[in-house]
Amino acid sequence: MTLAFHVLQTHGLAEYIAQEEMDRKTGYWWSLDSKFIAFTQVDSSEIPRFRIMHQGKSSVGSEAQEDHAYPFAGASNVKVRLGVVSAAGGPVSWMDLQCGGTDQNYDEEYLARVNWMHGNILTAQVLNRSQTKLKVLKFDIKTGQRKVILVEELDSWVNLHDCFTPLDKGVTKYSGGFIWASEKTGFRHLYLHDINGTCLGPITEGDWMVEQIVGVNEASGQVYFTGTLDGPLESHLYCAKLYPDWNHTLEAPVKLTNGKGKHVAVLDHNMRNFVDFHDSLDSPPRILLCSLQDGSLVLPLYEQPLTVPRIKRLQLEPPDIVQIQANDGTVLYGALYKPDESRYGPPPYKTLISVYGGPCVQLVCDSWINTVDMRAQYLRSKGILVWKLDNRGTARRGLKFEASIKHNCGRIDAEDQLTGAEWLIKQGLAKVGHIGLYGWSYGGYLSAITLARFPDVFQCAVSGAPVTSWDGYDTFYTEKYMGLPSEDPVGYEYSSVMHHVHKMKGKLLLVHGMIDENVHFRHTARLINALVAARKPYEILIFPDERHMPRRHRDRIYMEERIWEFIERTL
Repeated sequence: MTLAFHVLQTHGLAEYIAQEEMDRKTGYWWSLDSKFIAFTQVDSSEIPRFRIMHQGKSSVGSEAQEDHAYPFAGASNVKVRLGVVSAAGGPVSWMDLQCGGTDQNYDEEYLARVNWMHGNILTAQVLNRSQTKLKVLKFDIKTGQRKVILVEELDSWVNLHDCFTPLDKGVTKYSGGFIWASEKTGFRHLYLHDINGTCLGPITEGDWMVEQIVGVNEASGQVYFTGTLDGPLESHLYCAKLYPDWNHTLEAPVKLTNGKGKHVAVLDHNMRNFVDFHDSLDSPPRILLCSLQDGSLVLPLYEQPLTVPRIKRLQLEPPDIVQIQANDGTVLYGALYKPDESRYGPPPYKTLISVYGGPCVQLVCDSWINTVDMRAQYLRSKGILVWKLDNRGTARRGLKFEASIKHNCGRIDAEDQLTGAEWLIKQGLAKVGHIGLYGWSYGGYLSAITLARFPDVFQCAVSGAPVTSWDGYDTFYTEKYMGLPSEDPVGYEYSSVMHHVHKMKGKLLLVHGMIDENVHFRHTARLINALVAARKPYEILIFPDERHMPRRHRDRIYMEERIWEFIERTL
């Protein structure tokens, strides 16, 4: 239906940045009546290729290498255009939009989302380069002409979401409008907009966040969503009025799920029932059919009791959830996996801190996934206390909490991890001189930089696939949190692990796949150069045929064995 002009141009495929960083996995969208297809044209011809060599292969040449159009921080992004074609074929109608490229017009850099509205109206969400301004554009698909219907602008950044929900025409006086989610109050909440994009008022409010819209019943005037109204460690299904009376105080949403922990809901098309996928620290996943009217149980669909022999045999103990304070008084949540006192005696214990610490991720929550963290449970069974702490900058706590990390990667996050370690020592839980860290990706970065910055507290670290210098990571992620390298060279320098290696005293194990196309192996190689220059010892575990995380079963077993051997020897 479409024709690309050269091999570096694609139609209907999401580019690397869209898939990896924007959670946009597709590059084409069917209209609601299935008569048209909107699609992206991606031109990567101006992006220098980054070559990855398959050093573990017996062959050489083209089959032992791969080239990636990888946009490094500060460099150009791919060009993206948006076209529409009839499902029956025919000429392409190009919308008045071009994102990315080398022309330095950073106002419309990223095509983040594309949605169809009723009446074959096409909308696109476009971010500027610094990600502080998002525009929602409405297009006439015949002429390609555009109109701005909404602008979201925030000092820190605008987080992308999938809450844009068009409303049907002819149902109510708000027909043709849409639901939008904004963090303009500091927490993501839902707002009703009319057909022209004017905000009519909030649907939800408060110091908690909406996560996802699960369903909308326009006839009854209700919107269903998941959120953190009952606390940031849980997720529940709620119902709110779609058309509130803004002359009165907004009514609180009604909770429809029962039981503490995490709930994922899927609504039926008749808006009568929902399927509830529920788990918690104390309960493995179960699936229930519940009434959408009041949340009452209709039928249990699946439940796995804790008395299952293989679960009992593992002797899984859920971690204890605790609260501590950061150095500015902010509440931080931690999870404690304590060794069995009857086997290992009372604390203090050798301690390992499991870290991620980066944006968009929350480790500490009331979920079965923490109970079945098998590495943590294994270490606990060996007499090691395991600790997790969600530092400032992590997810599900609101924009102010998350934006603490802006221009501060390797600063505030590492300092909060230090605060956690000091709290463990003060409580008599951690043994001084026997505290280590382990993490992967951003967690690998945070493990390494924390070990280097605070050499008198941390004894060892396992750093998996670490970003060691942010100038070597991609545009979208890096610049969102660090800005352009040209605008903050001092911040980029300080946030590099290499800047701190001269202070390092503890033992460091680096783990990396050599064909990692996300965090390239050069991050580890650059760190090794700095370690050699500073005459600092290190250990390395390389997987020549693995990418960002070892996938083959044999490689994962070998990795866990080597990590445990390192921890046992150095902690």
